[in-house]
Amino acid sequence: MSEEAATKKPKHDVKTDISTSETTVPTLPRSTLYVSNLNDQIKLEALKSNLYLIFSTFGEVLKISMSAKLRGQAFVTLKTVDEANLAMISLRDEPFFGKPLKIQFSKSETKEL
Repeated sequence: MSEEAATKKPKHDVKTDISTSETTVPTLPRSTLYVSNLNDQIKLEALKSNLYLIFSTFGEVLKISMSAKLRGQAFVTLKTVDEANLAMISLRDEPFFGKPLKIQFSKSETKEL
């Protein structure tokens, strides 16, 4: 190998940025919210009833879907998109059973678990 080839720099100086922060993919506003980072040490019924209490502050809660298979996650459907948006903005990162709520619009309007 020649000295020139050994000292030659690659054409692209690629830097790898491994980030631990969450990236948020923007989704269309919907009346169904995806809620994650729920405390999986709390019973499902307690989580569900308390989610109902805090989300009903912002509007009429039509449905809360949770599953034992998908611990730590829920789908909350409010009556209107405006109610869902207000709840999402107001409750995002609020402590709930010792963990901050992560909330975003659901990718689909309703989700069955």
